[in-house]
Amino acid sequence: MLLNILSWIAIVVLSVSYWFQIWKIHVHKEVRDISLTYNILLALGFGTLTFTAIEEGSLIFLVKQIMTTIPVIIIIIQVIYHKNDKWHDPALARCSKCKEELERRWSFCPSCGEKRSK
Repeated sequence: MLLNILSWIAIVVLSVSYWFQIWKIHVHKEVRDISLTYNILLALGFGTLTFTAIEEGSLIFLVKQIMTTIPVIIIIIQVIYHKNDKWHDPALARCSKCKEELERRWSFCPSCGEKRSK
């Protein structure tokens, strides 16, 4: 009984973690750090395992697969839709050559390869 309850809680936690990612993308419209390949592979894997859950007749496994596949597909759609959008942080430095924003930890500009000026 306890294992069954913990399993249902785990499904909710897994699903909610993906929905937080969806919300973050929705708010910031920033997807440059999100791997499209990774999410496509996740969706394919989760989707394939959905058929395994149906074949095995496992309700908990089926619900888990559905509750993780749907948000991953939404993330894929968001990445495609927002691939050219950028969320700007006015506190970030700009590249002296191409004027793109530079994260604090970057030594080189990812857009043009210019070494960060001090």
